[in-house]
Amino acid sequence: MNAFISRYLPVLLAGLAFLAAGCSAASSTSSGPVSAASASARPASSAAGQPTGVPVCTTGQLTLRLGGGLASGGADIYYLYFTNASRTECLLRGYPGVSAVTGPGTPASPIGPGAQQAPTWPAHLQLLTPGRAAQATLRFARTGNFAAPQCHHVSVLFLKIVPPGDTTAAYAGGIDEQICAQAALPTMTITTVIPDS
Repeated sequence: MNAFISRYLPVLLAGLAFLAAGCSAASSTSSGPVSAASASARPASSAAGQPTGVPVCTTGQLTLRLGGGLASGGADIYYLYFTNASRTECLLRGYPGVSAVTGPGTPASPIGPGAQQAPTWPAHLQLLTPGRAAQATLRFARTGNFAAPQCHHVSVLFLKIVPPGDTTAAYAGGIDEQICAQAALPTMTITTVIPDS
């Protein structure tokens, strides 16, 4: 019996060493992708790419222009242009606040619900150097799509617009639209600001 063990012991030890090496290699191979996937799944820093020390654009720094009035897909489309009229750069990001009002100034009263935020594309920081502009798209659904008395049609000639990140409003005219006065039937949507191409 001792002679048998002595004869085959080297073979058994070599086989065990081979199996151990194979398990170790498999373990190290499978651990690589898991680690890489974990690293790639970490959210990027929200401050990545954000210019440091650059302030948010204020209403006083911007000039507002309303363009468009195009008909498309059962709606009228306008473009809100925010141009940096100051001598320093500033940042815009997100949705402007837009509502219909009765006149072109602070005594004006709101008409119906404000524009709903349309998730058309993600919000990105817009760096506006002096003279540069960003734009947002304002969409009026045609109130003819809504029958009375469900929709109380109200004419709109003026808009109250608040740039993203600010609370001071600017006013714009030059439109002739209708909206539904009921809050349950919002007929305006607004997108986030994007570069003015």
